[in-house]
Amino acid sequence: AVAHDEQGVTNFELHELYMASSRIIPRSYFRFGQFFLSIGRLNRFHQHDWPFTRAPKVHRTFFDDEGVFDSGLEYNFLFPTERVFNLNIGITSGYRYGHSHTQGSKPKVPTHYARFSSFFPFSTTNGLEAGLNYLGRTDTQGNQLQIAGLDITAKWRKARLIKYLFQSEIWYRSEIDALNNEKNQAGFYAFNEFATGQQSSMGFRLDMYKDLSKLNPVTQNKINNISYGGLLQATYISSEFAKIRASLSHEFDREEGITTSKDTRFELQLFFVIGSHPAHAF
Repeated sequence: AVAHDEQGVTNFELHELYMASSRIIPRSYFRFGQFFLSIGRLNRFHQHDWPFTRAPKVHRTFFDDEGVFDSGLEYNFLFPTERVFNLNIGITSGYRYGHSHTQGSKPKVPTHYARFSSFFPFSTTNGLEAGLNYLGRTDTQGNQLQIAGLDITAKWRKARLIKYLFQSEIWYRSEIDALNNEKNQAGFYAFNEFATGQQSSMGFRLDMYKDLSKLNPVTQNKINNISYGGLLQATYISSEFAKIRASLSHEFDREEGITTSKDTRFELQLFFVIGSHPAHAF
């Protein structure tokens, strides 16, 4: 659960409350209740477990500042093969999508999604995970949403120290409204982090987002547009229970060769774990 301020009003939000089991069905894990949807990389983790403070623009635009959560059922199957293959499928109510404080309304097609992933070991301590993702829904007004993407995460470890981390997601979104008008967007980010000591690391991220169907409101011609972003950060981990992260980011939007907006931020994040925190999957 989380409480945060929005325009002077404190809002309380339940993020996750579910029951789960990996024992009832062999090679399977399922959960039902309310949870973050298991698609992509960032959306599968709480924000405090992200390797950076703020999500890239493609994630904020397609999913939300923090991520998409909903109430429903999710099922994961581990294939009985020598190489690790996982298929995760889910269906949720779809009454809401993204950040909302209202109950929403019944959709024509509920939110449904799937992620097919595999793990590629380089050694006993190093490896790469890749996943193919899909999400779809149709809201109560008949607006259709489809999202497809690829996520890649690679880690090189020395004992408990992550010497190098690479994380990237590539996404494509298609929206068709009730009048059959179509909008398409695409974007990606690539994040690299290097250990600079036993308790410190440096990281940088490159972001890109493009509206593939943006039109000039007067001529109705397509507008050449693109958004870029860059982030530089430093992290100090005093123990497994506390860390400090400072980051400097810059984003800018361009249309027809002209910069239309800029956003430069310095952020300082303090992170504390009270009590035990379970280990994550890769």
